[in-house]
This record gives sequence, structure tokens and C-alpha cells, in this order.
Amino acid sequence: MSFSQADKPLGLIAGSGALPVNIAEAQNGAVFIVALQGEADESLLKYPHIVSPIGCMKASADALLEAGCTDMVIIGGIQRPNIEKVEFDEGGQWFLEQVISGAHEGDDQLLKIIIAYFEMRGLTVCAAQDYLGDQTGKSGAQTSHDHAAHQSDIDRSIEVAFVMGTQDIGQSVAVGRRLVLAVEGPEGTDGMLQRLCDLSPELLGTANARSGVLTKLPKPQQDRRVDIPTIGQRTVELAAAAHLAGIVYEAGGTLFDDFEAVVALAEAKGLFLLGLERPS
Repeated sequence: MSFSQADKPLGLIAGSGALPVNIAEAQNGAVFIVALQGEADESLLKYPHIVSPIGCMKASADALLEAGCTDMVIIGGIQRPNIEKVEFDEGGQWFLEQVISGAHEGDDQLLKIIIAYFEMRGLTVCAAQDYLGDQTGKSGAQTSHDHAAHQSDIDRSIEVAFVMGTQDIGQSVAVGRRLVLAVEGPEGTDGMLQRLCDLSPELLGTANARSGVLTKLPKPQQDRRVDIPTIGQRTVELAAAAHLAGIVYEAGGTLFDDFEAVVALAEAKGLFLLGLERPS
């Protein structure tokens, strides 16, 4: 089967959440989906697709190539699997061998191995933001709620997020009264925010006097084609429940499931939403 350049579908390895759906819709359905088993939204199954276990990288690449894809995007949430229970095909075994070699540690390095495999197979891994440019966040204050009173927490959170990123620990940190309240672990940003609610009330703000900020930034060294920070309406809900004052992100370096809806919800919940310029 042959395709002209114009009608080649975009390959999409889809995890959970709205972003894979948004990309498929933005492409007007000119996609081929590798729906990760147990993760991808069922609405993606209306497009040409296969459903693939996470360890079957060869099967995924084979399907994308057979569909005529040359460009692909890896997007969506993935629950960290129990490696002992994952079934690997030949491509997955190659990935596992690279990991076992000990040369790659941390999520950032693991993702680079995944990119290397698909590019070794002749596919070009593209950045999701190239297809969702209007959903990467605007610079500056996005709501009417003041952030200036929280500048010391913002500054501290940016410092901590940078150090975390360089060590490939995570992308998110919560800081209040210049104290580090929580850092992102394997549970992700939402899990981190849920942990905040278990802290002593003396460390948190209140519904009437919000305190602290959530800052979520790309890691300085990360390959921005994968694992770009994401913020959704759920993030705003959880930040509000933890009585935080606001959310800080990198403008153009963050993916939103629906930017305007996130802004409107932050406004309604009393949170500032602040977009930073990408550091030079």
C-alpha cells in the first residue's frame, strides 16, 4: 500500500486523557491510533487503530508503518506498570535490554530510549505542541487574581522545580510561605496535590485566604517531544481543594486539555494562573 505525502496519516500512540483526542480531532481524523491497552479513551477507537499492550513496541511500529505513517506523536497519561507483569515483544525486549544495561536512569532517559526505537524503525517522533499550538498556554497573568503577593513563593518554587528537573525527579512542586510543601513523585501531579490536603492546616491556606503555589515546568534537559507538562481542569480543582493561591506554568511549554476552560475555572475558583516566558 502506498501513500502520497499529503494523505499520510499522523501516527498517534495514545495514553489516557483528553490530549490524544484533541490531536485526533485537530487532524480531522487523518490519524492512525495505537491505543495503549487500559489507558486510551474509547472515543479514539472510531479512528483506524490497533489496541496494543504497553510492552509491544514492535507491533506498534509495524502498525504505524503499515498504515503509511511517517510522523508520529506520543501523548497521554500512562500508569507506571509493574515491569514483572508486562509482556514484551521484540521491540519491547530491545527497550528492556537498554534499561537493564544500566546506562539509562530516570523517566527522561527512558523516554529517550522509546524515541530512539521508533526513529530506528524509520518514524519521526514529533512534539504534540506542534499540533496543539493554541493549547500550550499564554504568557502573563491569565486571571484577575493577584499573584504579586505570592512572588516569594513563586520564586522559590521555580528554583526548586529547576533543581528537581535537572535531577529528573519530576515537573511539579508546591511551595507555601517559602516552604516546600510537596514535590511530584511517581503518583504524578494530581496525586501530589491530593497529598497536600493531608498536611497540617497550619501549613496550608484557607478558602478565604489562599496560600502557596503549584509550579509545573519542563525539565531543563528533557526532550520536549514527549512528556511535556500538562495542566487540565482537574489540576485546577485539586489546587483549589488544597487552598493554593495559584498555578505557574511555562507559556508555550505546557499542554492544556482546554486552555480557555482552565482559565475560566481558575478565575471561578479564585486562583491566579501565571504563564512564564521560556528561559533562554
